[in-house]
Parts: sequence; structure tokens; C-alpha cells
Amino acid sequence: MRTTLAFASLVAAATTVLAVPQITGSGFLGQKGNSTACDNVLEKEFIVMLNRDDYAPGQPERMLKYMAKTVDDDDVLWTIQNTKVVAMGLNATECDSKKWNTLAEVAFVEEKLAVKSFATQSGATWGLQRVSSETGASGNPLGTDFTYTFDNEKLGAGVDIYILDTGVRTSHAVFTGRATQGFTATGSFTDGDGHGTHCAGTAGGAKFGVAQGANIIEVKVLGDDGSGSSSDTMAGLDFVIKSHTKRKTQPGFVGSVMSMSWGLQGRAKAVDEFVLAASEAGIHASVAAGNDGADACTSTPAGLGGANSAVVTVGSVNIDNEVSTFSNVGKCVDIYGPGEQIISSWSTGDTVINVLSGTSMACPHNTGVMAFLMAQDPAGLGQNPAALKAKLLEVAREGKVTGSTGGSANLLLSNGAAGNASRRLTKNYVVPEHSGLSGSPAARAAAAMANDITFDKRFQLHSRDAQLRF
Repeated sequence: MRTTLAFASLVAAATTVLAVPQITGSGFLGQKGNSTACDNVLEKEFIVMLNRDDYAPGQPERMLKYMAKTVDDDDVLWTIQNTKVVAMGLNATECDSKKWNTLAEVAFVEEKLAVKSFATQSGATWGLQRVSSETGASGNPLGTDFTYTFDNEKLGAGVDIYILDTGVRTSHAVFTGRATQGFTATGSFTDGDGHGTHCAGTAGGAKFGVAQGANIIEVKVLGDDGSGSSSDTMAGLDFVIKSHTKRKTQPGFVGSVMSMSWGLQGRAKAVDEFVLAASEAGIHASVAAGNDGADACTSTPAGLGGANSAVVTVGSVNIDNEVSTFSNVGKCVDIYGPGEQIISSWSTGDTVINVLSGTSMACPHNTGVMAFLMAQDPAGLGQNPAALKAKLLEVAREGKVTGSTGGSANLLLSNGAAGNASRRLTKNYVVPEHSGLSGSPAARAAAAMANDITFDKRFQLHSRDAQLRF
């Protein structure tokens, strides 16, 4: 996907210049410096991020009271608070935002940013064989016989994969009843774009996915045009943190992975803070490097990869292990995965598939491998992002990537198998010119695939033109 650092500005119904009252109440740190009077100008939506070390219950309400506001005011758009992060969304002038930034409890204030997930390019999954074979894959990416090799039949069972994207068609046949609706920032759970459903299928769909035993959870933070905002993304991340915290007490739970095939052409500190907070809460993060053929360190959340954190940033290669011409590179890229001409599920029908290219497609391959490794070693890797990242890089194939990596490690994604393990899942990717499963309900397709995941099924191909997605 191609993303822009577009600033979303909203005109409020009514605003006033904030007067700075005297400090009231206990536990408030006061101001960093003196504020100055401001003229009323065009309002924008700002995100106020509080210092994580200063968290205390009821803190947003106390801060709003100090600034002569309440959560019910029209210009207080939303608040997010959990044990890791506290943030507020406000309609404010530029000068008023600077007043908020003078408060000692405020880490920073930034404008709400636009998050997008698209660009276009023609083209047309060989990815499972690539991640499970020392010799890799070769020939036509739309060839009909690929072999997925694995030495652990759990295939991610007990792992929750959160797809933060345009939504997921949870009824699609490839999810075999393992996909559920979790959160939506738009009011609808429908994936009107398709990008999220495609990524979910690669991460954990039957036939096309890596972790075919994992749970898929829809977190819709992008709209049907493939774009969204930093504040919506933060709300989705907050949902993941809270859901993961609840799941930790439930039997059979292994851990959580967030799959994020989106980003910005620039850094959004608030979003970065939420991703890091999730990682600190024990949630694994898999993010796309971006499609600008540039340095991944300059964008959010890809810039959190490399030595910066336990977040894993994924670049793209083609079937010949060459760095994709569109892929971002550099020291923030941890690993490279299959990202060109990838077949996966699509959102326009329960048996429809499509072909996409982009680091958006490499990212869910990595997400699936992370879930696979977690299920192999729940105690050691299930909720320890740093340990899983180290394991992921340890089993990766070194020196296999060709082309310019921009200084990143030369590591190719692997599930640790060498192509000759005891358990094999043979893929016979039939891409018909016409609709398959004519007259067959999706439930029958899902049941058949659940009973025998090696069962070959004819899908309806949405398009032979592959879009380039983040």
C-alpha cells in the first residue's frame, strides 16, 4: 500500500480559547512552562498522549477539569485509557494544542494522521512453499503444485491473530469457523475493500494460510477505501490490548499476534506508542515495511523494527528471492517474506480469491510463522515478544535474499522446516476462469475444508490484475 502523511482537520461546532485555571486536586503535576494567549483559528483534531509512567485511574478526567473541560464537551472527541497508555482526542486550535503540551503529564500532542493501505500495479501463492522449504519455490507464481511442509500439526492452534485492517469477511470458506468480529472503528464489520480479508487468509486461512489452526479476529481500523486515521488505529490497538489481557486467564490460550499491513509516509508518535505498549503487554507485532522503495525507518509503524524493539518489520521478495522493487528496506527491516503475486481470500464472496502484491502480503506470511512458532513453544514464546523475535530470526534462512537490502539483515522468512519434514500439506492451486462451487453454500465449502485441509477446492478468481498494497 502507498500511504500519505495527510493531516485530517475537522471543523468543530463550537470552540473557545482555553483559560488556564489554578491547579486543583491532588496528583496533578501542573505545567511545563507558561502559556500564552492565542487567537481563534481553524480547529484540527489533536491527539494528546500522556506520559506512560504517570498513569493513574481517572487521570484524563482530572486533566480535562484542570483545562476547564469535561468528557461530555463537544470538542472532547474520545478518550482511551488502559494500564499501558492514556490518550485523548480533542478538537483544538494550534495554539490551544500548545497549551496542552505545556502540561507536565502530557508526553506530546500531535495532529490526527491519515492511514492508508493502497496503490495499484498489475501482476498476479507460492509463499507457503517458500517459508517451509530450503530450496524455496520456482517457476510461475500461479503454478498449480506447491507443497507446504511443517513439523507441528498445531499450525498456530491457541493463538489469536488480530488483523488490524479494512475488516475481514469472517464467513469466508478458508477460515473454517475460526474467524470472529472483534472491533470496528467505522460502525460496520464489512470489508468493503478486500485488503484485510486477503491478509487474514495468508496469515491463517485454510489452503492459503500459514497458521491454519489459529483464531482470526477482525479489527477494522481502515475504511472501505483502504484508508483510516491514527486515532481509529489507536482505538483498535486499545481493543487488542484489553482483549489480550482478558484472554490470558482462559485455558488453552497461547498468545496474541497483531498483523498490521498499513502505515504512513512519516512517523506518528502516538501510534508508535500504542504499538510499543501492546508489545510490552506481551502481544507480538508483525508490520509491513511499506512500498515506497525507501528507508522503512522513516514510517510508522515500520520504523519500530530492527534493533528498536520487539516489533518485527517485514520486507517483500518475489518468487526468486529478490527484494521487490517496491519494498522498503534498511536497518528497521528485520526479515523478508513472500510478497509478490500472492493468492488469498477475497471479500466479495465466501469462495472468492484474489491476487495481490506488496509488503502487505509479506507481513501476514510472517504473522502466520510467528503464530506457528508460538504454538510449538507456548511457555517460552507465547507471550514473550522479544524471545519470539529472536527465535524467528534464528530459524530464518540467512544469505538467501538478493538485491539491495539497504543495510538490513539478509534473512528470509522460514518456519524452521527444510522441505522434508514428516507432515506435508500439498497445495494444488486451481485458478479457474469462471466461478467455482456453483450453487454450493459457503457452509458446505467450509465444512469440507475443515474435515480435510488437503481437499482441493475450485475458487472464483476475483481478478488477474494484482494490486500493489502496502
